[in-house]
Amino acid sequence: MDAYLSRESYQAFQALNLLSRRLNTAGLLLGHKRGHRYIVERVLPIPGRLLISPEKYFGLNKILGGKIIGFFAARANEQKTRRIFAPHTYGKLFLEIKFSSQTQIKVKPYVVDYAQDFFLKPIRLKT
Repeated sequence: MDAYLSRESYQAFQALNLLSRRLNTAGLLLGHKRGHRYIVERVLPIPGRLLISPEKYFGLNKILGGKIIGFFAARANEQKTRRIFAPHTYGKLFLEIKFSSQTQIKVKPYVVDYAQDFFLKPIRLKT
């Protein structure tokens, strides 16, 4: 299993890095899944917390044509990451974004998995 970032999604992360390096930026990943690959086509920053209630998640997913494949968070810590652990996030992609300089970002991809408790399962990243 792996994740592929389109050029547009990577550029969106670069823009977020430039505009909001000090903010706790989070949002949705839009795209599709093909076989064992998550294909991230677009990034949609969301205001406020990373946690989205099931009602809002399903409402947004309907508005966005079923394109939500996951979530991202910059400067994610364990407490922030645990907020996405919910039944409606199972199997979704999670990207941990680290801004290392004004032009460089590091992306760590995971899948939200479950085995008696939710956890993040690391996967590979393709760009």
